[in-house]
Amino acid sequence: MQWHAHRSLTWDWSLLPQWCKAAWLFLICLSLGGCAGITLNAVQDGRLVADGPIPGVEVIRQGARPQAKPDMALEVGDEVRTGPQTTVVLSFLDGARVFVQPSTHLRIGSIFVYLGEVLVKVKGFFQVETRYATAGSEGTQYLVRVDPGDQVRVVVAEDRVGLLSRSQRWNKIVLGPGQSARINGADPPRVDEALASPEEIEGISQRIRDLDAVVPEYSNIGPLLGGAIAIGAGIGIGQMLKDKHKDQSDRGSGDSRQPSGETQRQSH
Repeated sequence: MQWHAHRSLTWDWSLLPQWCKAAWLFLICLSLGGCAGITLNAVQDGRLVADGPIPGVEVIRQGARPQAKPDMALEVGDEVRTGPQTTVVLSFLDGARVFVQPSTHLRIGSIFVYLGEVLVKVKGFFQVETRYATAGSEGTQYLVRVDPGDQVRVVVAEDRVGLLSRSQRWNKIVLGPGQSARINGADPPRVDEALASPEEIEGISQRIRDLDAVVPEYSNIGPLLGGAIAIGAGIGIGQMLKDKHKDQSDRGSGDSRQPSGETQRQSH
């Protein structure tokens, strides 16, 4: 009994590979949960739409059109269209937020804007795609607007945004605070010589602050994160126990064969 008690307090280094595998599976499941961790809410007349379905918002999912509702979980590939009186707030698991302005059409994944305007507030890497260019950032606030004819304008309110050609037709261009650029189709960006006006920059930041105040941040993220952790931990630990059981079975099979061998040798 004393031996067993002592053993339970001693780290069994043979379990290290199983723990590593469990951690790896946990991270995979958590990342998969993050892919699905996008919630949709809407603002009309300065107020949060608390009950669904949400008028003025269309969600397209694999050809179907599910009703848009508050705290709706979006999937990669979903398309969102906003009406002329509705702003949509997309909240991501990692804390990023995209404020989809009225009369905008986009696709979820990385955010792909077909037409309209989005405001972005992020703390890590994030990118907004258009047909010919990508605006990627690390911790910033910025605006991307797509007008008919693939006329794109990007305005940076904070930090930096890198503009990339999706077809690699031109080299990366980095915009700093207050800078703006215009992209005409597949042509290289034209960086505006003058900085955006203080009024425009403050207007972008103020719109973000106003929408943040109306829509609770990460309103449905807690349950999503908890679910991802539970799934990841469950699968990871389950796999670890399965491997441990298999290892013990293999050892038991080896032990059961050993006495048989000894018996045979003794019989000779």
